Order: sequence, then structure tokens, then C-alpha cells
Amino acid sequence: METGYLTIGQMADLNHISTQTLRLYDREGLLKPGYQDPSNGYRYYLIDQCAQLDMIHTMKICGMSLQQIRTQLTHASAQELQALLLEQDAALRQQIRRLSNSRRSIARIVSNLKQLGSLPPVGQVFFEYMPKRIIDTIVTQIDFFTQGYAGYERMLLELKGKMLRQNLPMSYFFNAGTLIEQADLTAGRYVARTAFIFVDEDYPASDTIRVVPEGLSMAICAHDPEQELDYARQLCQEIQTAGYQIAGDYLCEVISQFPLSEDNKRDLVYKIQVPVRRDR
Repeated sequence: METGYLTIGQMADLNHISTQTLRLYDREGLLKPGYQDPSNGYRYYLIDQCAQLDMIHTMKICGMSLQQIRTQLTHASAQELQALLLEQDAALRQQIRRLSNSRRSIARIVSNLKQLGSLPPVGQVFFEYMPKRIIDTIVTQIDFFTQGYAGYERMLLELKGKMLRQNLPMSYFFNAGTLIEQADLTAGRYVARTAFIFVDEDYPASDTIRVVPEGLSMAICAHDPEQELDYARQLCQEIQTAGYQIAGDYLCEVISQFPLSEDNKRDLVYKIQVPVRRDR
């Protein structure tokens, strides 16, 4: 046999792949053995076919399917290959964005779960210095304080619908809450028709985005949504007693909402926070 002919095992070893991979490429029409011995019917690869194998692996690294690779190896021109690679680049960019969103979701959930262990007891008012945060909002016709938990679920459904219609990343959805406008809270009106999600700098631009400035807040944690009004009033009373003024919107942030309780409601842990400043 002439030098340069390789058994399937030798071809696999030389290229650091398995014989199963070579058999797959053979079945898919990507790389068939280049020589068949007429005396015994055994098939052998040519050493020159290593270049074609390198091309297959390069295209796989670029994320191309075996069908796309077969087309490029058998029919396509250099211009068609360039166009396909540009399409693949766009698809990979989109996949990277999805994976980045998934990683951010994991980071937020882990951060919130860690926070659970350090929160003060339910019903205890505390000070907290908060960094600048960004929220996206939706104003609904539903008032949480008059419609309770069922109203909260409907507010979330409206928020989810908005995100789906605008093709916004759903990875932000779980970190949601409700908001009372500063003017309403200062006037003693406990009306929460706005739902929000926390977002970051990579979130698509929208006219419903608000920036929550960094600063001091007074906060209180709770579990039962039906008692939020009582806690909200307690917090506002503590703000006044401590000699502070309301300096921003009331945010009720859901820290954790799973697992579901026995009645299929979210097992909520939430934190009410109100920006404050000294009453001068």
C-alpha cells in the first residue's frame, strides 16, 4: 500500500478525534475515505484529507451544523461561505446576549437569596444606604392596596405582556415589585398602580425607565402581602418620628417569591423601602 494511506484509527489518532466522529462524517457525506483497496474492499483515508478535516472542525467551531458544512464543502462559493459566516456571527451574538441575560438572572437570584439571611426580622424598621438603581415601569388600572394579592398577580401579567410585546428580555421579569408615587405617599395616599422591574445599563432604552438615585432609605421587610398596608403606614410613621422626610418613590421590592406555598401563591419575602432625607 502506498505511503499516505491511513486506516480509520490512524486518521483519528493523527487528528485527535474518535473513530466514531469519522464514521459520522462519513455517513453525513462530509468526509469519506479517499481510497478503497480493490483486493479486499478496505477503505483508507488519504493524508491530504487532513486539510478537509481541519476545515470541518473550523466550521464546527464557528457553530455551523453538519448540514451547513456539507453544503459549503460540496456546493458553495467563497462568497456564499462569507455570507453564511456573517449570518452565523449574528446568531452567535444573539445567543451570547441570551446567555448573558441568563447569567444576570442567576446572579440576581443568588444575590437575593443571600440577602434573605441578613435581613432584619419582619416588621423591624431599619436604615439602608442604596446605590443608584434603574427600573422599568408599567402603570396599570389596578391598585394593589384595594385588590390585594389577586391584583398583584394581574399587575404582573400586564408587566409580562408589555415585555413580550416589546421583545424585552424576560430574564428581568422575576425581580419585580410595586411602586407608590412620592406625591401620593407624602399626601398619605396609599395607591400602588405601578409595577416595576429592576434592570441594568444593558436593558433596551424605553420612555418608561426611571432612575432611582443613590441615597439613604428607611425600609421594612414582610412576608404577607395582605399586611403591606399596615407595614407601609408603620414605615411612614417611623420616618416622621425619626425626623426625616420622604425623598422619593415608595418601592416594594420582592426579594424572594419561591417556592410556591400550599395554596399555590408565591411564597413572598418583600422589602418596602422609601428614600429619606433629614427634615430641616
